[in-house]
Amino acid sequence: KLNPQHTIPLIDDNGTVVWDSHAIIVYLVTKYGKDDSLYPSDVVTRSKVNAALHFDSGVLFARSRFYLEPILYFGSTETPQEKIDNLYRAYQLLNDTLVDDYIVGNQVTLADLSCIATIASMHAIFPIDAAKYPKLAAWVERLAKLPYYKATNQEGAEELAKLYLAKLEENRAKAK
Repeated sequence: KLNPQHTIPLIDDNGTVVWDSHAIIVYLVTKYGKDDSLYPSDVVTRSKVNAALHFDSGVLFARSRFYLEPILYFGSTETPQEKIDNLYRAYQLLNDTLVDDYIVGNQVTLADLSCIATIASMHAIFPIDAAKYPKLAAWVERLAKLPYYKATNQEGAEELAKLYLAKLEENRAKAK
């Protein structure tokens, strides 16, 4: 009822309803952030953060759905190779984007926090090959050292991987 698109996540901040994880994090940091480090006010830097948020929703998250949905919702017994190849192309794109320690420069921004949520889930199922994607692997390692990483990313990614593998096994057993 609060969200006409019927999707999650959603927050209700004293009557202000915001949905979509990207919109929510921008809203929360803009309204409650103690400074602009996560979402810089400099228009050029902010545009780079915004571009990465769109990359996350339009490329990373979309590609993760392409390999998850057939298994989780449609009873597929295999993830089509083309879906896996698309996922690895996304790894390459992000690897190529990483010219600094973080997606936009040398400090964590919303770009990193958003993209790592998707990448952590992808990585839990289709591990990142550090030889092929060295900058991406180093970025994941860097973010994994953050004190809140385990609770906000790793645990959920591991749960998703368990669900994916269990559902894959279930689908294969039904197909026999």
